Amino acid sequence: MRFEHVDSTQGKPPAELPLHFQGEARLQPLPSPFADGPSIFAVHFEAGGRTRPHRHRFGQVLHVTSGQGIVGGESGRRAVGPGDIVIVMPDEWHWHGASPTSPMTHVTVQMTGPDSVDWDVDQGDWAADYE
Repeated sequence: MRFEHVDSTQGKPPAELPLHFQGEARLQPLPSPFADGPSIFAVHFEAGGRTRPHRHRFGQVLHVTSGQGIVGGESGRRAVGPGDIVIVMPDEWHWHGASPTSPMTHVTVQMTGPDSVDWDVDQGDWAADYE
């Protein structure tokens, strides 16, 4: 058994930060007990930091642990905060991150590896009226 702590001072910017993120974000890897299963990590977004629109081939689960964020999808945008859990279905178009005025951290559970995330998607209303 291991005990971990989500710590917003931890983590490193993802290598693909300039291509797939707007603003500041850091990834804090967490150990996964699932052999050949999903990866688990905390994503720490500074205010205004967020992902670009994308799809996960196998879906994704987000658990907001601190701050205020926004999750956008085909049905619109929704504010999220501590305790909220977002379940993104396989191949569902979405984006997520901090609100323009507050940092936000979420823990994500998702499959990683080649072809697990599709970033070549329509941007939708992602850039409209965010600031």
